[in-house]
Amino acid sequence: MPADQTTPLAGQRAVITGASRGLGRAMAVALAAQGMSVAVTGRDEAAMQDTLTAIQSVGGTGTAHSLDVTEPDAPEALAAKLWQEGPVDVVIANAGISLVKPAIETSDEDFMQVINANVLGTFVTLRAFGERMHARGQGKLLATSSDIGIRGSAGWVAYAASKGAINAMVKTLAWEWAPKLTVNAIAPGAFATDINSHLLSQDAVMQAICADTPLARVGRAEEIGPLTAFLAGPGSDFMTGQILSLDGGIQKS
Repeated sequence: MPADQTTPLAGQRAVITGASRGLGRAMAVALAAQGMSVAVTGRDEAAMQDTLTAIQSVGGTGTAHSLDVTEPDAPEALAAKLWQEGPVDVVIANAGISLVKPAIETSDEDFMQVINANVLGTFVTLRAFGERMHARGQGKLLATSSDIGIRGSAGWVAYAASKGAINAMVKTLAWEWAPKLTVNAIAPGAFATDINSHLLSQDAVMQAICADTPLARVGRAEEIGPLTAFLAGPGSDFMTGQILSLDGGIQKS
């Protein structure tokens, strides 16, 4: 199906970090299907090409850019490069890593690796693009959080801390950059993606997730697309500083 050139997003430009696979790829395809030109970033060149192929399969257009958000100057360099080609309308800071390890086994190095990738990586990305978008006077910024950053979960201390920090960051930036920009986050629950396939392949893990989830299943990557398109579009113009759970209703307490 060709990209829809009749939507409010047609002709706009988006940037999505960590879009070489999984939810980042699904978000990129969803925006491309709405007529946006999507710049995808990641560290795996071959996987990014697969994302571009998926974008082209819906009639969309995109470009791939190598980016490691743990290099603090890299997002700024990418923002400067892309902005030379024209304004960016939507930025999604999605790049990050996970760590499943009990707290007493989590070293300082383990903890800071997650914080640097997820918290600092998200911040420098939003700052680099947000500064330019704010000067322009319009734009939408999104971050990928997690339901674990809201409810916590045993064995995820570093990851939960990083996503909780992203939630606070989003709410703070929403205040700082209003009324010109909106800043929101999507907090997915358990989704079937490459990054957690080793966990979801365990029957006990899957049974526990389904028992705590009213919809009794994990999410499909493509199910993040409609919410992403909504947050990127004019329908969310009066929404900012929100952490939107997309988790099948998983219990928070």
